[in-house]
Amino acid sequence: MFLKQLLLTTATVASCTFAQAQVTFCEAVNSILADAPEGFQHIKGRMMESNMNATMWASTIKLPGSIGYRLVQSMGLFYEAAIFQSSDKEKIQPYYEEYKQKLADCLGPKGYKMSMQDNVTAGLGDFKKVVFLKDIGDPKEGATLKDLPPHVTMEVLYNKDKGGFSVVIFLFQH
Repeated sequence: MFLKQLLLTTATVASCTFAQAQVTFCEAVNSILADAPEGFQHIKGRMMESNMNATMWASTIKLPGSIGYRLVQSMGLFYEAAIFQSSDKEKIQPYYEEYKQKLADCLGPKGYKMSMQDNVTAGLGDFKKVVFLKDIGDPKEGATLKDLPPHVTMEVLYNKDKGGFSVVIFLFQH
Protein backbone atom coordinates (compact mmCIF):
# COMPACT_ATOMS: atom_id res chain seq x y z
CA MET A 1 0.00 0.00 0.00
CA PHE A 2 2.81 2.38 0.91
CA LEU A 3 4.57 1.74 -2.38
CA LYS A 4 1.37 2.38 -4.34
CA GLN A 5 0.80 5.67 -2.50
CA LEU A 6 4.43 6.68 -3.05
CA LEU A 7 4.17 5.98 -6.79
CA LEU A 8 0.92 7.95 -7.05
CA THR A 9 2.45 10.89 -5.19
CA THR A 10 5.58 10.77 -7.36
CA ALA A 11 3.48 10.67 -10.55
CA THR A 12 1.39 13.62 -9.36
CA VAL A 13 4.46 15.68 -8.49
CA ALA A 14 6.07 14.79 -11.82
CA SER A 15 2.92 15.81 -13.69
CA CYS A 16 2.67 19.10 -11.84
CA THR A 17 6.38 19.78 -12.37
CA PHE A 18 5.99 19.03 -16.10
CA ALA A 19 3.02 21.40 -16.29
CA GLN A 20 4.90 24.14 -14.46
CA ALA A 21 7.92 23.72 -16.74
CA GLN A 22 5.83 24.86 -19.72
CA VAL A 23 6.61 28.52 -19.39
CA THR A 24 5.84 29.87 -22.85
CA PHE A 25 2.74 29.67 -24.98
CA CYS A 26 4.58 27.90 -27.83
CA GLU A 27 6.19 25.35 -25.51
CA ALA A 28 2.77 24.46 -24.12
CA VAL A 29 1.18 24.23 -27.59
CA ASN A 30 4.04 22.04 -28.82
CA SER A 31 3.84 19.76 -25.77
CA ILE A 32 0.10 19.29 -26.20
CA LEU A 33 0.44 18.61 -29.94
CA ALA A 34 3.29 16.16 -29.31
CA ASP A 35 1.04 14.13 -27.02
CA ALA A 36 -1.96 14.18 -29.39
CA PRO A 37 -0.99 11.00 -31.30
CA GLU A 38 -0.84 9.18 -27.96
CA GLY A 39 -4.38 10.26 -27.07
CA PHE A 40 -3.01 12.95 -24.73
CA GLN A 41 -2.21 10.17 -22.25
CA HIS A 42 0.82 11.98 -20.82
CA ILE A 43 -1.13 15.14 -20.02
CA LYS A 44 -4.46 13.57 -19.08
CA GLY A 45 -5.32 14.02 -15.42
CA ARG A 46 -8.29 12.80 -13.40
CA MET A 47 -11.72 12.41 -14.97
CA MET A 48 -13.79 15.46 -14.07
CA GLU A 49 -17.13 14.52 -15.61
CA SER A 50 -18.72 11.95 -17.86
CA ASN A 51 -22.17 11.95 -19.40
CA MET A 52 -23.83 10.58 -22.51
CA ASN A 53 -22.43 13.42 -24.65
CA ALA A 54 -18.85 13.80 -23.42
CA THR A 55 -16.13 12.79 -21.02
CA MET A 56 -13.85 15.48 -19.57
CA TRP A 57 -10.49 15.20 -17.84
CA ALA A 58 -8.21 17.65 -16.12
CA SER A 59 -4.97 18.36 -17.96
CA THR A 60 -1.50 18.63 -16.50
CA ILE A 61 -0.63 21.42 -18.96
CA LYS A 62 -2.17 24.86 -18.78
CA LEU A 63 -2.00 26.88 -21.96
CA PRO A 64 -0.49 30.19 -20.73
CA GLY A 65 -3.12 32.90 -20.69
CA SER A 66 -6.02 30.47 -20.39
CA ILE A 67 -8.69 30.88 -17.73
CA GLY A 68 -9.88 27.28 -18.02
CA TYR A 69 -8.55 24.17 -19.74
CA ARG A 70 -9.35 20.46 -20.04
CA LEU A 71 -9.35 17.43 -22.30
CA VAL A 72 -12.66 16.42 -23.87
CA GLN A 73 -13.83 13.26 -25.64
CA SER A 74 -16.90 14.19 -27.68
CA MET A 75 -17.00 13.23 -31.34
CA GLY A 76 -13.20 13.12 -31.14
CA LEU A 77 -10.58 13.83 -28.51
CA PHE A 78 -9.28 17.36 -27.99
CA TYR A 79 -7.66 19.81 -25.59
CA GLU A 80 -9.77 22.89 -24.94
CA ALA A 81 -8.63 26.18 -23.41
CA ALA A 82 -10.79 29.24 -22.79
CA ILE A 83 -8.67 32.35 -23.19
CA PHE A 84 -11.07 35.17 -22.39
CA GLN A 85 -14.73 35.59 -21.47
CA SER A 86 -16.89 38.70 -21.44
CA SER A 87 -20.50 39.72 -21.76
CA ASP A 88 -19.25 42.62 -23.92
CA LYS A 89 -18.48 41.44 -27.47
CA GLU A 90 -16.28 44.50 -28.09
CA LYS A 91 -13.79 43.35 -25.43
CA ILE A 92 -13.16 40.08 -27.28
CA GLN A 93 -11.34 41.57 -30.31
CA PRO A 94 -7.89 42.23 -28.76
CA TYR A 95 -7.69 38.70 -27.32
CA TYR A 96 -8.87 37.16 -30.58
CA GLU A 97 -6.17 39.01 -32.55
CA GLU A 98 -3.42 38.37 -29.98
CA TYR A 99 -3.99 34.62 -29.81
CA LYS A 100 -4.51 34.25 -33.55
CA GLN A 101 -1.03 35.74 -33.99
CA LYS A 102 0.48 33.64 -31.19
CA LEU A 103 -0.87 30.47 -32.80
CA ALA A 104 0.41 31.54 -36.23
CA ASP A 105 3.86 32.25 -34.77
CA CYS A 106 3.98 28.84 -33.07
CA LEU A 107 2.44 26.68 -35.77
CA GLY A 108 3.67 28.30 -38.99
CA PRO A 109 7.28 27.12 -38.52
CA LYS A 110 5.96 23.59 -37.91
CA GLY A 111 4.32 23.47 -41.33
CA TYR A 112 0.78 24.44 -40.34
CA LYS A 113 -1.22 26.66 -42.68
CA MET A 114 -3.81 29.07 -41.33
CA SER A 115 -7.24 29.41 -42.92
CA MET A 116 -10.35 31.27 -41.86
CA GLN A 117 -13.92 29.96 -41.86
CA ASP A 118 -17.17 31.77 -41.23
CA ASN A 119 -18.42 31.82 -37.67
CA VAL A 120 -21.81 30.09 -37.71
CA THR A 121 -23.12 32.06 -34.72
CA ALA A 122 -25.34 35.00 -35.67
CA GLY A 123 -23.74 38.34 -34.85
CA LEU A 124 -20.18 36.96 -34.68
CA GLY A 125 -19.27 37.33 -38.35
CA ASP A 126 -16.28 39.54 -37.50
CA PHE A 127 -14.73 36.63 -35.60
CA LYS A 128 -13.85 34.01 -38.18
CA LYS A 129 -13.01 30.50 -37.03
CA VAL A 130 -9.21 30.21 -37.27
CA VAL A 131 -8.02 26.79 -38.45
CA PHE A 132 -4.43 25.47 -38.57
CA LEU A 133 -3.83 22.33 -40.64
CA LYS A 134 -0.76 20.57 -41.95
CA ASP A 135 -0.70 19.72 -45.63
CA ILE A 136 -0.49 15.93 -45.71
CA GLY A 137 -0.50 15.57 -49.49
CA ASP A 138 -2.05 12.46 -50.96
CA PRO A 139 -3.05 9.90 -48.32
CA LYS A 140 -0.83 6.84 -48.17
CA GLU A 141 -2.42 3.52 -49.00
CA GLY A 142 -3.80 1.95 -45.84
CA ALA A 143 -3.72 5.25 -43.94
CA THR A 144 -6.24 5.58 -41.14
CA LEU A 145 -7.59 8.41 -39.04
CA LYS A 146 -4.80 7.76 -36.54
CA ASP A 147 -2.25 8.67 -39.22
CA LEU A 148 -3.58 12.22 -39.53
CA PRO A 149 -1.64 14.97 -37.75
CA PRO A 150 -3.28 16.99 -35.00
CA HIS A 151 -4.93 20.27 -35.94
CA VAL A 152 -5.75 23.47 -34.08
CA THR A 153 -8.69 25.85 -34.16
CA MET A 154 -9.64 29.04 -32.36
CA GLU A 155 -13.20 30.29 -32.15
CA VAL A 156 -15.31 32.95 -30.53
CA LEU A 157 -18.31 31.23 -28.99
CA TYR A 158 -21.46 32.57 -27.38
CA ASN A 159 -23.05 30.91 -24.36
CA LYS A 160 -26.68 31.98 -24.14
CA ASP A 161 -27.10 30.48 -20.65
CA LYS A 162 -24.31 32.69 -19.29
CA GLY A 163 -24.93 35.57 -21.70
CA GLY A 164 -21.27 35.79 -22.60
CA PHE A 165 -18.67 35.43 -25.32
CA SER A 166 -15.51 33.30 -25.10
CA VAL A 167 -12.31 32.99 -27.11
CA VAL A 168 -11.55 29.25 -27.12
CA ILE A 169 -8.58 27.32 -28.52
CA PHE A 170 -8.98 23.66 -29.47
CA LEU A 171 -6.09 21.28 -30.15
CA PHE A 172 -7.53 18.16 -31.80
CA GLN A 173 -6.00 14.71 -31.72
CA HIS A 174 -6.52 14.31 -35.50
